[in-house]
Amino acid sequence: MKRFLFGAAGLLIAIFLFAKSEELIFSRYEPPAIVGYSVDSNDLTKASRTWFSYYTEALKGVTVPYDYRIQDARLDSVETLEDGYIQLNYTVYPASRNETIIQNLELISTGQRYAFQRQAVLRWESDGDQMVIRECLRPVQYQIQSPEFKEEQTAPQTQHYAMSDEPMTYYISGETLYVTYDAGASFAEVPDGYETVCRDANGRYQELLSRNSYVITETFTGFLSYSGDGVSLLYSIDAGNTWQESPISPSGFKANSFLSQTDSGYYATFAVDRSLGHDYYATYYSSDCRTWTQLSLPDTITSGLSASFWAENGFGYYADGSDGYYLTKDGGTSFQRMEYPQDADVTKTLGYNPFDTPEEWYQEDGILYMVVGQGDDGDYTRDGRQIKALYESLDGEAFTFVREMEDTAELAG
Repeated sequence: MKRFLFGAAGLLIAIFLFAKSEELIFSRYEPPAIVGYSVDSNDLTKASRTWFSYYTEALKGVTVPYDYRIQDARLDSVETLEDGYIQLNYTVYPASRNETIIQNLELISTGQRYAFQRQAVLRWESDGDQMVIRECLRPVQYQIQSPEFKEEQTAPQTQHYAMSDEPMTYYISGETLYVTYDAGASFAEVPDGYETVCRDANGRYQELLSRNSYVITETFTGFLSYSGDGVSLLYSIDAGNTWQESPISPSGFKANSFLSQTDSGYYATFAVDRSLGHDYYATYYSSDCRTWTQLSLPDTITSGLSASFWAENGFGYYADGSDGYYLTKDGGTSFQRMEYPQDADVTKTLGYNPFDTPEEWYQEDGILYMVVGQGDDGDYTRDGRQIKALYESLDGEAFTFVREMEDTAELAG
């Protein structure tokens, strides 16, 4: 018996020492360098392949923390761009299913359980007999600085809209973003709001903001703000008298933006990457507008979002314009696919349900409403205007048809 106890104690001590040793090794780990890496070659493709081998091999092995460790990687293609830039498209197989590694290595889901993709644009410079990496960009960052983008940026493309008749809303005039709490009797300027809230990744200015992209009340007003420093929450808690900025993420760009205030805190959803024409989104949560935590969302709901909204009691909604939308009732731990409700009369007349693209969710007097449009290919109109459907729910799950509606913004002037 004593021998058994001594053996068990020895095993526990060994496990403890191993864990401590592993913890010490992990604490000293530094991810392999990208910017600053040099190689003895003047061939961009050869230099990039050499870096890829160095980089991926440095992410393998028992001395690499699980937040960075990979099992294998495959270089799929190398594309030579302009001005010393070259794009690497590769597939990564993490050593474990770890959400943090997806963020650390900037990976994109492939739809396969253990395979992820990354696209990295490297800018090499010659330094004597060596080539040195001076920049590592996402493809979207490279596209933004392209000559085509700059030419598009200078072209007049902004449409100006009249202020809506909502009592608490925003208004844009003279390249300035304002908010009003009294239906336009008075306005408060949002500092730098036009540049950071309205300017998109292609250099255009979106003066028609989607309704789920901002919150405007006298006790809390918030917009998602985009700049070279990343994505922030630009907000006021005193009806626009003073404004504060809360950093959310160092990466992200303006595509579709979604902001929700609930009984427990704030949810910000925005695009963090772009690949093959698709935007990929992430959601961050904060209880105090100071510290933000990224939610672990299923890969199936983070591409091409058309609408997102968080309600009370942990209910959240995501739609990507495909057949149905996703609902979580436990704060994002699990999701279920929901079918669209139908306007029975219209479905019977047309032979199909034209309303298939959720555009907005909102709450009023304890009732949750959902506005569903027809997408870009919709052809159900009245007086030349596309029709949308309004649905309501008492429990946040089962929606019933309320009425058809016209919801087309009026151009200014």
